[in-house]
Amino acid sequence: MKSIWYSILASIFLLSCNNKNNNEFSNGNLSINFNIDELDGQKVVLELVNSGRKHTQLDTIESEDGKGTFKVEALKTAFYQIYIPGQEGEVMFVGQPGDFISISGKGNNLYASSKIGGTPENDRLDSLVAFIKSTKFYTDSLKREFKKAEKKQMHFALLEEYEELYGNAKRKEENYVLNYVLKNPSQFSNLLAVSSLHKIRHKKVFQIIDSALINNFPQHEDVDKFHDIITEWYSSDVGKKAPNFTLLNPKQEAISLSDYKGKYVLLDFWNTGCRPCIQEIPNLKRIQNEFGGDKFEIISVCIDRNNPSTQEVWKKINEKYETNWTQVYDAGGLATLKNYKIKHYPTMMILDPNGKIIDAGDHIRGEKAYEIVKKLVGNE
Repeated sequence: MKSIWYSILASIFLLSCNNKNNNEFSNGNLSINFNIDELDGQKVVLELVNSGRKHTQLDTIESEDGKGTFKVEALKTAFYQIYIPGQEGEVMFVGQPGDFISISGKGNNLYASSKIGGTPENDRLDSLVAFIKSTKFYTDSLKREFKKAEKKQMHFALLEEYEELYGNAKRKEENYVLNYVLKNPSQFSNLLAVSSLHKIRHKKVFQIIDSALINNFPQHEDVDKFHDIITEWYSSDVGKKAPNFTLLNPKQEAISLSDYKGKYVLLDFWNTGCRPCIQEIPNLKRIQNEFGGDKFEIISVCIDRNNPSTQEVWKKINEKYETNWTQVYDAGGLATLKNYKIKHYPTMMILDPNGKIIDAGDHIRGEKAYEIVKKLVGNE
């Protein structure tokens, strides 16, 4: 999920106050003091972070001693970042009217060495960023060691241990982030923090943060945009008529969803590169074998990039698993993705005989999917 962060930040209007005297600094303004060792006369750039990664440059300071102060007139709480041109990585922080922010680090690698402070929220954000950095350093080292073993053909023996160590590290990071956002659900920096969370697994967390931010930042562009995204993610199409489609099966025959009116339909949207999708095939086969017929049918819609090799993979998968239900291929799939609001694979939903969506969600998997279909048509 990298990163809903840049897609949720809306434009915020700020005015640079480079020409103002220190004595003119009022409660509506924001001060960012930096102290960067070994800066060696390099420039430091301050930006306001806008939506879609369209950053607004506010000021540039060239400092011989590594010290400087940015001053901007802040209209509302927003995200800012400083960076040294030519270096990878930015130091991001939260600023609001009246704040005095402090940033320190080393000029040869500001991102890795940075420390942010000055407000309670930025103190917390600094701790979060430090934890994420340390986790990345550790997981990157694991990847390097695994690559070395791979070159020596020793990686298979290490695979289980590697996956366990890597998984444990990412789970610790996830728990740290969860604690961060839930301990202070209304803090502005949660817009950044939640970007590492899984939107399906942590649906309730996203909804808690959304509600808290809406209450704490009414009529704030960033928060409103975040709310719109959360609403779109979790809006249900249950009760609505499923959009019709016409796609080709492996025999190049045109198949339309409307052809199945009068039957319950399990719609399965999948992708050839999705391991959980492949793992679900035996269960779908069991459901089709037991309930498929005049009253029920599975339609699997494979959505892939439009290239012949991928379509061949799709055909081979169907041959390998001897799928005995309706299979269609959607080359590109943009219309289907939009019409059915597909965000991940597999996505499954149940249609009634009139083509209305009566159930949808990640619970339609495995044994649960079997029980749902059995309840609908098993005793008819």
